[in-house]
Amino acid sequence: MKTPLLCCVMMLLLSATETRADDTARIAALFAAATERGGAVVIPPGDYQLDSAQPIPLSSGIAVTAYGARFHLPKTLGDKARVVLFSGENISDFRWSGGHFTGNVFDPSREHNTWEPNANTRAILITTTKDGRTENLTFRDISSDGLAGAAVTVLGAEKKGSDREIDTYARNVTVENCTLERTGKFMWDYGYLWQITVWPEDYTPREREMAAKYFRNDTIRGTAKMAAGDDRVFFDNAKPLPVSQPRVGQDAVRGKDAVCFFGDVLPTNLVRGKQYFVVESTPQFIRIAEKVGGEPIRFASAAGPKTQLMTNLFAAFAALYAPVGSGPGKGAFDLVGCKNVIVRGCRLSALGDTMHIQKSDTVLFSGNHITGSRMGAFFLAEHCKNATITGNTVDGTNGSRVISVERSCEDVTIVGNTFRNGGRGSWINQPKNFVLADNVFVNNTTKCEQDPNRGRRTFLTGGYERYAELYFTTYEPDGKYVNVIVRGNIFTSGSNAEHAITFAPGGDTILVADNVFAGAVRDIVGAPECKNVTIRGNVERGE
Repeated sequence: MKTPLLCCVMMLLLSATETRADDTARIAALFAAATERGGAVVIPPGDYQLDSAQPIPLSSGIAVTAYGARFHLPKTLGDKARVVLFSGENISDFRWSGGHFTGNVFDPSREHNTWEPNANTRAILITTTKDGRTENLTFRDISSDGLAGAAVTVLGAEKKGSDREIDTYARNVTVENCTLERTGKFMWDYGYLWQITVWPEDYTPREREMAAKYFRNDTIRGTAKMAAGDDRVFFDNAKPLPVSQPRVGQDAVRGKDAVCFFGDVLPTNLVRGKQYFVVESTPQFIRIAEKVGGEPIRFASAAGPKTQLMTNLFAAFAALYAPVGSGPGKGAFDLVGCKNVIVRGCRLSALGDTMHIQKSDTVLFSGNHITGSRMGAFFLAEHCKNATITGNTVDGTNGSRVISVERSCEDVTIVGNTFRNGGRGSWINQPKNFVLADNVFVNNTTKCEQDPNRGRRTFLTGGYERYAELYFTTYEPDGKYVNVIVRGNIFTSGSNAEHAITFAPGGDTILVADNVFAGAVRDIVGAPECKNVTIRGNVERGE
């Protein structure tokens, strides 16, 4: 006799009273039975050890209830370890409620870590094939701590060879009332290990040891000799460094073929950590200049005998933010190629980017609290469309950018939020139809502070970074951004911010109106090449 339920629901109960080395097989059996018969999976309260050499398969038409269940990843994981606990492909009509996932993500502030920076662990991963369909997914009341990858990852299908286009969106994805702490791929922070390597005296022995272990030591080319009155830098250049070439756009400031010096007293007309450009390269020496193709620098005094040379500053500074081989899973949740997305009522933090929404259409991010970020806090990226960001509180906690709206997002409104204590301001990158209104911004350029623990130096100058509180840029040659409104916001800048707002060339139809500016900087700097710019009614508060 059939049960009179809408769907045949089978409640599969798992006893958690036994202590086992690994519970993967037992939980996998529950999901296998539900896949065969359809229905519900109920995982009762208790502690479950999941080594998960292979992910536990998920299937469509299942409701998972895991309130009180605590899933523990292994205490130790090897370098470049990859773990996915639960995964499915082309999943529809799927709900997951409750459950706590715990791991041991690498944390530079801790004395001892059992996971390496490259470890990568994700809890729930759902993917889509080109001809498949993923839709109607809800993740509710999930919590996590210490995952080295996203707790929830949903991926639509991307066209092969394209970094922009989606073949098949994952549709109707909801993440709500989740508490995902210290969750997401570990990231170093731009320039952190470079800064310890170049200015070791500012850091503890433990920090110096960490930098020596994890830095891109292949960028260090050994001892360099510079004599007073000479213009040659002598070192083992058997594998000759390239002569620096003119570059445009972002490549012009990436330092890929520039060098810097550190390790000892430098000639008085050189700056430790600052990039210099190679204008001549032989197997025995190089000549350097302040500019690409410039006049060689003649040294005003000799360099100390322990002076070292570093090359490929992009790899040493910017590219090192993501440990080599660290794998995917940015953010506490990672939604790529999704349509009709709701994220609300969540509490999030990460030792990397805190949340990640990319290449998605029709997004609501509402009522969430980001409590900490080692890197970017709020992150909307790459051709997102129709996004509403409202009622959130974002605590950047000295991470990187407090807001990133990156690469040609369209029809984005960010209204009624609070953004505070970010590191590198708010970055809006080549948008179309963008509204930033009625938000509160407080001290979001903390990486500009001249403090080795909070601030970051830059290889561009050897001094501390300088950022505006809010800045608009382009990423394509001759890129354009159009229809931008910045209205009714309150900006209280940090003491070391460079500007309040800046607009790079390429802007068209920009309105900056009725904002309140306080703090050290209050200026609005627009490039002369921007068109149809209106600035009116802004107020500077006295204190």
